[in-house]
Amino acid sequence: ARALVIKPDVLLMDEPLSNLDAKLRVEMRTVIKEIQHTVGITNVYVTHDQEEAMAVSDRIAVMSKGDIQQVGTPKDIYQRPANLFVATFIGRSNVLDGELRMENGKPVLHGASITLDNVRAEECKNQPVKISVRPEEFILDASTDATGLKATVDSSVFLGLNTHYFAHTDDGDKIEIIQESQIDSIIPDGTVVRLGVKTEKINVFDAEGKQNLLEGVRNDNAV
Repeated sequence: ARALVIKPDVLLMDEPLSNLDAKLRVEMRTVIKEIQHTVGITNVYVTHDQEEAMAVSDRIAVMSKGDIQQVGTPKDIYQRPANLFVATFIGRSNVLDGELRMENGKPVLHGASITLDNVRAEECKNQPVKISVRPEEFILDASTDATGLKATVDSSVFLGLNTHYFAHTDDGDKIEIIQESQIDSIIPDGTVVRLGVKTEKINVFDAEGKQNLLEGVRNDNAV
């Protein structure tokens, strides 16, 4: 209240909710956003909580070692991160090594047989890549006749709305999968499952993870 009464041009908020319990943090970030929209003062909000950043912000700047990696809306940052650092910093993401190959004139993720329709024209060539798949972008199938990436369930965590599964592939890659909780049962540990992906949502980066190879990446910092 003391900060708002003088009607500043810019209001700096540095980890304002860090000492609150989880439920109150969720309530207060909604209150902060409502107040900000009501008074119309520009806020610079510093936080290490990625979910909190997306909840209260119109635009986000992601920084690494003092350098801004990407500036954009929460939706842009989350769905089309500019590089692998942003993809792994904002939200959770599974990172897999892969290879992009041109087959019949189209870019395909070799081994997964996933054809991509949104690779930038200049990147349509054979090259090693990093594939970023967020836990909720996997499609888990435990049926015996399922196809897709083979994985074995190591453990699971029931969180009400969603169930988090932790698994590993035959190559030893650790994978986290988030699925809507089912009413009947949770997939037991040790179960072999097959994983598909929501192709339109995954991200593909160059071998060093420095740039996203897909169309639709927006980065105000690059302007």
